[in-house]
Amino acid sequence: MSEVMRLPSLAGDRPMRNRSALLRAFVVAAVLLGTAALQAASIGASSSPQAAVGESASLLNRIDAFRTPYKEFLVRVRLTSRIGARIDETALFDAYISGPEKSLIVAREHANKGMKLLYIREDMWIHLPDTRRPLRITPMQRLMGEASNGDIARVSLTEDYTAVDQGPAVEEATDCRKILLTAARESAPYARIILYVRASDFRSVKAEFYLPSGKRYKTARYEEYKPLEGRMVLTRMTIEDDLQRDRTTTMEYLAFEKKTIPARYFNKNGLVDLNILQP
Repeated sequence: MSEVMRLPSLAGDRPMRNRSALLRAFVVAAVLLGTAALQAASIGASSSPQAAVGESASLLNRIDAFRTPYKEFLVRVRLTSRIGARIDETALFDAYISGPEKSLIVAREHANKGMKLLYIREDMWIHLPDTRRPLRITPMQRLMGEASNGDIARVSLTEDYTAVDQGPAVEEATDCRKILLTAARESAPYARIILYVRASDFRSVKAEFYLPSGKRYKTARYEEYKPLEGRMVLTRMTIEDDLQRDRTTTMEYLAFEKKTIPARYFNKNGLVDLNILQP
């Protein structure tokens, strides 16, 4: 006859129950820790992009403060293109700027005097004198010498790029921060820019411009700033062709005027009949 199994005594059952309780406690703790970790990861994943966007906007606003003294303004710009020490071409433009996404450029002194460039958000057009309709162009196309359409028409970086501070650097014998600018939309004039800004105030010192292929093809040096109503603004920069080093174009911002720009200046269909050359 088989032996009848005996149930453990109350005394012998207590350690087993303690072990079971301890095991349950470990399981509960592990679940809680796992849940907390997932929640933390979720919060981090959702907040990190927002933090990156905020940091990028803050960097770009500090940089743009030296480029755009007012929300709306007129600035007279002189371009001088050189081959070596010889002046190859000069031109004078009036640039009407309205916020970061609208500008109208009018040629005062140029081979095509009266030529107009219109930039609205992601679109750009050119109207040449004695033609009946504007033509679509890109910001990257050359305007004169080493200066592209985007160099003169898009003075603000905020809408076109995202910015990441890559740390300290020394450029042009100046303590700088190295800022990587990456195109935020297809219409940005450049795929990538490495911008060196003065560490003390974030004024631009030097920029390297890259093609979508990754090849560097232009370098700009920001050479002069002047006071304007209690703040410093960029007044001269020189762009150098990295493929033909003897070719340079200097952009000088000669005069700024705070000005309300009429909405009709930014109407593509009205470019043909728009005659706004200032004296």
